[in-house]
Amino acid sequence: MTNTTREITTNPEEAVLYGVVRGVRGYVKEKEGQQLVFTWPHVFMRELVMALAVIVGITLMALAFNAPLEQLANPALTPNPAKAPWYFLFLQEMLHYFPPNWAGVFIPGLMVVGLMAVPYIDRNPSMNILDRPFSVGLWNFFVSLVAVLTYIGTFFRGPGWEWTWPWKDGMFTVF
Repeated sequence: MTNTTREITTNPEEAVLYGVVRGVRGYVKEKEGQQLVFTWPHVFMRELVMALAVIVGITLMALAFNAPLEQLANPALTPNPAKAPWYFLFLQEMLHYFPPNWAGVFIPGLMVVGLMAVPYIDRNPSMNILDRPFSVGLWNFFVSLVAVLTYIGTFFRGPGWEWTWPWKDGMFTVF
């Protein structure tokens, strides 16, 4: 019998906890009709293995792909367009549409507070994505907004932060 990630079988001998620590038994606790699993060692070991896999993956990518740096900065010569790193391009793109206080403080702050408030607004305990359309929809909206703004800032902004078509005017980005 397999249930959600929080619930496990009623028989501890049949417990399939997590793939990483399968076979470890004796850490089953019952609370309010649900059988729970202790964080140590089950969840901790799973997260430790995933963290190590991510570190190894990033290290291999860093060794395999060259990440060229630009030349030393020359204060007498400002590049046009001066683009932020990719992870801040959505903020730079919002600065094009909104006043600095709104684009740099209020809108990102509202996004962060809104995402932090989602668990308090959508109190559905289900871990199934299909049971939580509000949370999933709000998350997808914010991630899509940031992705689209980053994409526009990367490929469609030229000198003077004007709109350019990369296939017509060329790309004004560093790769």
